[in-house]
Amino acid sequence: MMDSRTVVAIILAAGQSRRMGPVNKLLMVVEGVPMVERVMLAIQAAGVEKIIVVTGFESDRIEERLSGYDIEFVRNEKFEAGMGSSLAVGTAALAEKRFDGILVCLGDLPYLKKDSIVKVIDAFNQANGEKIVVPCFEGKRGHPVIFPSRYRENLESLEGDAGARALIQQEARNLLELGLSEEGIIRDMDTAESD
Repeated sequence: MMDSRTVVAIILAAGQSRRMGPVNKLLMVVEGVPMVERVMLAIQAAGVEKIIVVTGFESDRIEERLSGYDIEFVRNEKFEAGMGSSLAVGTAALAEKRFDGILVCLGDLPYLKKDSIVKVIDAFNQANGEKIVVPCFEGKRGHPVIFPSRYRENLESLEGDAGARALIQQEARNLLELGLSEEGIIRDMDTAESD
């Protein structure tokens, strides 16, 4: 039987969603549930017990919406700097915790399914917790991405809006691209030009 490794999740929910105009897209209701809550529930349903939600823009509103769940909130006071800064803040909150992998997910993937997350975690376990696992749909990389715990310091040092893309490119030899048939891993609620 395959060993199961401890995975912790970071949901990035600090952005201003400028492309959606005055609306905070993370709180947009999709099929009866706010978007960021749908993402969090999918991750919980996949069996991830430790979830950190990084807030920034309208943090009070997002934290209030998710306040009934057993999750941890971390605020990125420099959220305007971009996704990299939010990922760094979220990873820093894991300093005292023991885990094998960090599952990173965007808060604006309302059609993300539990099954997709489970498949990413299974692939991480099958790779003995040694590979960065990136799910792909029709050749396009999506979320969530799992990083082995040895990348903690790399993630903590991120800045700006590039996220972990550069790190993933640098670590191509330690990358496992997992082809999935679920569009929910890439289908966000931005505009057509977003990636």
